[in-house]
Amino acid sequence: MNESNARDRRYKWVMLALLAFTYFLMHATRQVFNASLPDIKASLPGTSDTQWGLTRTAFLFAYGLAVPLAGIAADMMRRKWVVIVGAFLFSASVLGTGFVDGFVGMLVMYGLMNGIGQCMIPASASSLIAQYHHETRSTALSIYQTGLYFGIIVASALAGWLGGISTEGWRYAFWAFGAIGVVWTFALVFFLRDSPPLLQSHRAGEFERASFKEAALAMVSKPSAVLLTVAFGMLVFGSNCFRTFLPLFMRQGPELGGFALSPASAALHSVVWFYIGSFIGIGAGARLSDRFVGRFPAIRINMLWIGLAISAPAMAAMVYMPNLWLCCLMTFVFGVGGGLFDCSLYSGLFEVVAPRYRAAAMGVYLCGAFLIGCPATAVLGYVGEHFSYQHGIAIFGGTYALGAVAVLVARYVFFARDRVADVRTPG
Repeated sequence: MNESNARDRRYKWVMLALLAFTYFLMHATRQVFNASLPDIKASLPGTSDTQWGLTRTAFLFAYGLAVPLAGIAADMMRRKWVVIVGAFLFSASVLGTGFVDGFVGMLVMYGLMNGIGQCMIPASASSLIAQYHHETRSTALSIYQTGLYFGIIVASALAGWLGGISTEGWRYAFWAFGAIGVVWTFALVFFLRDSPPLLQSHRAGEFERASFKEAALAMVSKPSAVLLTVAFGMLVFGSNCFRTFLPLFMRQGPELGGFALSPASAALHSVVWFYIGSFIGIGAGARLSDRFVGRFPAIRINMLWIGLAISAPAMAAMVYMPNLWLCCLMTFVFGVGGGLFDCSLYSGLFEVVAPRYRAAAMGVYLCGAFLIGCPATAVLGYVGEHFSYQHGIAIFGGTYALGAVAVLVARYVFFARDRVADVRTPG
């Protein structure tokens, strides 16, 4: 028994590494599009910024609409295989995106198919991690979340470099990450295993999995969960504006507020300072949360509103800085706020959702957030094309402030009533 428990304790970190690299690939393939957008436009003439914003909106809409089904699948089937199918689908669609020759192909392959594949992973992955990690939950989910940071930085650097080689260089980035993802899927088949059942109670019927309807009703009955979903949606709205169009803004000349950077420099500067700040924010926030949650039960919720409150003015200010390095400094501060939010992105929700409902509730959580955020890039694409990316990015930074207000209401009005006791998994 002791040997079995020791294996389980080791495996929970192996599982975390497997899922974190999968998350890395998810976000690398998302950022390849953002970093390559100016080169894709040049390679496929006759398209507009509004159309390319719509492509990103299609991804978010497909993701948000299909993610509740992914939550149902996570509860009805083995979560390992939900992750594997999702990883294969998004990797194959990204690989295929490198072959498209027009806006419609990009809309279908990158927008719709990629969104459906990626939505299958977070609910299953985060519920597996939460089930194995208790005292280390914020740390584990934060390590998982750093896959996003590495993915975006690496993809931005690679896509920017390839974009500087030739007008068709963006295709190589899609082919590279798509092929790696397909190969990685087979590694998951052999090394990832499913979780043991939740130990909720010895009462008859407690081991049955919750239905999606039950999970949705459980979330709706918790005002804290609804408000956290709204806050997450505000972050998705603002962050997609930032990730998709900041590289394009930085490549514009000073007359438009930009810095006239090369493709490689714009791709790198638009993300690297943000994610350096995010690493600091998520690391500090996770350690503080796990260390003091016993003494301060609301600390994970507090990290959410503090992160959003820091992010709102920083996002608005960064595009009005008079030189590149001050812009990068504000982007760094923006990243610290984003990291503080990310350290409790999932663990904050799990504070108010019973373990039995977590996988399906994650589907509801992600669905609500992505549907709230999906119009962002289409709207900002239109604003940038007809007015200014500088003013558009700054204005949409206000969505972070709205999110902070939603979390504050959840924290000080509903959290004490909505909080649930944790359930442990053996080993």
